[in-house]
Amino acid sequence: MVRTSHFICRLVCLATLLSSCGGGGGGGSSDGGGSSDGVRVLHAAIDAAPVDLLSSARSSAVVSQVRFADTKGYRSASSGAQTLSLTKVFNPSSVIGTADATISSGSRYSLLLYGDVQTFGLRTRLIEDLVPQEISGAAIKIVNGVTGAAAINVSAASVGAQSVPFGENSEYISVPAGEIVVASSRASDGRSVSSATVTLSAGKAYTMLIAGQLGYYVTSVLFVDK
Repeated sequence: MVRTSHFICRLVCLATLLSSCGGGGGGGSSDGGGSSDGVRVLHAAIDAAPVDLLSSARSSAVVSQVRFADTKGYRSASSGAQTLSLTKVFNPSSVIGTADATISSGSRYSLLLYGDVQTFGLRTRLIEDLVPQEISGAAIKIVNGVTGAAAINVSAASVGAQSVPFGENSEYISVPAGEIVVASSRASDGRSVSSATVTLSAGKAYTMLIAGQLGYYVTSVLFVDK
């Protein structure tokens, strides 16, 4: 009975995602209307509730109501050493994970939420987005948030495959500006995970979050880093 209820809940969540995202596999892109630097949340846990990002350096949320595969970009954060906390939405006492960061003008951080509620548990990881100072063409970094893929092999445009472990990220990959295909497969058996066609601007840096659960629903979300 519990499993049936959980399955129905997941179907409802998926229907909501498909109506808001336009389907799976996608490559949706947004800077979320936020800041050009600061902190953002990469929500890759398909069965996790929306979350808020809090900071010990301020009384209000840095960013609120971040949903799975959300496209909200960087939000300005207070300068200095602080603890960042990811909590269930509107419930600051329900902490999912924390990370210590020292934020200064121009710094960029992503707090990744990945895993799942039922099997692996929810996990968080702070990623410092060290954008290359000089970019020839465009640059893209891949984050593996796919449950069921301990590692993925990712190819972008004509660049050879790079292995990205679960919950981790690649370095920035130099790719041509314009329309490119970013495809990934599970490293253990070559099973296709995702394929997305995206358009990159010259001189820009991006992060692609590959999120969800293999065999159920996987989507690709493109973020503008610089």
